[in-house]
Amino acid sequence: MVGLAGTQFRDVSTDDLYARLEQAEAALADEIRKSETLARVTEAVASTSDVDACVQAGIDGAREIIGAAYGAFFYNAVRGDGEAYTLYRLSGAPPEAFSNFPMPRKTAVFAPTFDGAGVVRSSDITQDPRYGQNTPRSGMPEGHLPVRSYLAIPVSNPQGVVLGGLFFGHPEPGRFTARDEALLVGLGAQLAVTIDSIRINAAALDELDQRRRAEERLKFALDSGRMGSWDLDVATRAYEASDLCKANYGRRTDESFTFADLIATIHPEDRPRIMAAIESAIRDGADYDVEYRVVLPTGELRWLHARGRAAQTADDGGARRLAGVSLDITERKRAEERQKLLVNELNHRVKNSLATVQSIAAQTLRSIASPEFFREAFEARLIALSHTHDLLTRESWEGASLREVFDGELRAMAGEDRVTFDYQADLRLNPKAAVALGMGLHELATNAAKYGAWSVPGGRVVVSWRLEPNLLRLTWTEHGGPTVKPPTRRGFGARLLERGLAAELSGAVELTYDASGLVCHMALPLRALEP
Repeated sequence: MVGLAGTQFRDVSTDDLYARLEQAEAALADEIRKSETLARVTEAVASTSDVDACVQAGIDGAREIIGAAYGAFFYNAVRGDGEAYTLYRLSGAPPEAFSNFPMPRKTAVFAPTFDGAGVVRSSDITQDPRYGQNTPRSGMPEGHLPVRSYLAIPVSNPQGVVLGGLFFGHPEPGRFTARDEALLVGLGAQLAVTIDSIRINAAALDELDQRRRAEERLKFALDSGRMGSWDLDVATRAYEASDLCKANYGRRTDESFTFADLIATIHPEDRPRIMAAIESAIRDGADYDVEYRVVLPTGELRWLHARGRAAQTADDGGARRLAGVSLDITERKRAEERQKLLVNELNHRVKNSLATVQSIAAQTLRSIASPEFFREAFEARLIALSHTHDLLTRESWEGASLREVFDGELRAMAGEDRVTFDYQADLRLNPKAAVALGMGLHELATNAAKYGAWSVPGGRVVVSWRLEPNLLRLTWTEHGGPTVKPPTRRGFGARLLERGLAAELSGAVELTYDASGLVCHMALPLRALEP
């Protein structure tokens, strides 16, 4: 054995030994460089959270490891007319190098990579039997970067989905080795895992952001609608309430508010009904939609509207949670009560108005000698009634002032400039008193215009009133008209004043037929006049 080894050693020259040693050292140094570069690139790829940066670091590092002139990453894309591949990132060449060329199709050279079938490594791709076999092109188009050495590696995620491919080229043949292929297969796997992880994380973050935005929109909508949200755990009866929900029950935002507190706040008369509705929603999956009264810690009574439904089926088939919203509807309930009162009041007033019209018609017929004058008198009295109603409508039927009643009728009779007022303070009248006094005033004004002070030029009327304890004293006095004589019979106006008005307002009305002008004295109790 020694002799054989010695013989072999003597057959190799010293120069050959040094050359082989240098080659081994160079190969070792290149392997160390590639390994260190691979480690650095792998760390850069794995540590990034941006797909663009990840891919660029991968192809730049891979090109450095294997000494490729150019590197590119194409990703799979499906179009309406079939599959094609889109350039994503370049290394070693400007983007313009591919800008004038269509994206590659699934040709015989590219198909193994984009199908994930395996690596394609060629010392000279132009001599590969698969090269140039796809019409209308026969090989690389004119102006394409020169490529002889070719290495293509599929990039697939752990689920086997091909994300794209790494492609490397060099204008000289025979530049890529089996060792280069093995190194880049590992880098491609790391690249696929990182891309997939980044996309999954990005999708998760996007979903979280969408949920956050949805929650913000929901909170904004709830806050804008003054709706509080709540959530009840059916098994433990743990109750979570939003700040607005707590406020609906008179609680502070930092104050504890349990399900027991909620039930205790509900008005005792409504509590059994609400408990039954909750149990029905939990047991049968029925909608929880109830209105009820609550008594706040301050003692204030409020109305709430709560809506919700059961969710998350438990193992036994029942509901696990009951969730929904609550809304303070106190103002709505008060408005409904006011509306109900207004409808009742309107019904009462319509009946009174119809009774008044009926009475006016009957009394007018009784007092008019000729039927042909009935329409004129009847319409005039209805218009007087409508004037007072218009005044009350403007005041929402809450009342009117005594002076406003006078002004309305005098304006209708064109007598504003021929009347003098004498009073210290105006008086607010309730609707009933306003209508009664308006009708009485119409009779006085009509009589003055036909027979009294306003029937001749220069005639005037003085209206005076004063307020005494619990009493209004009002006097209508005419001056400058024709000589007045007591009537031979009592007409509708006189009966309305002395009987109707007096009875309606529980007071006294007296007509004095003084020769110088008619005088009407009224003594009316304030309790029948004021709102």
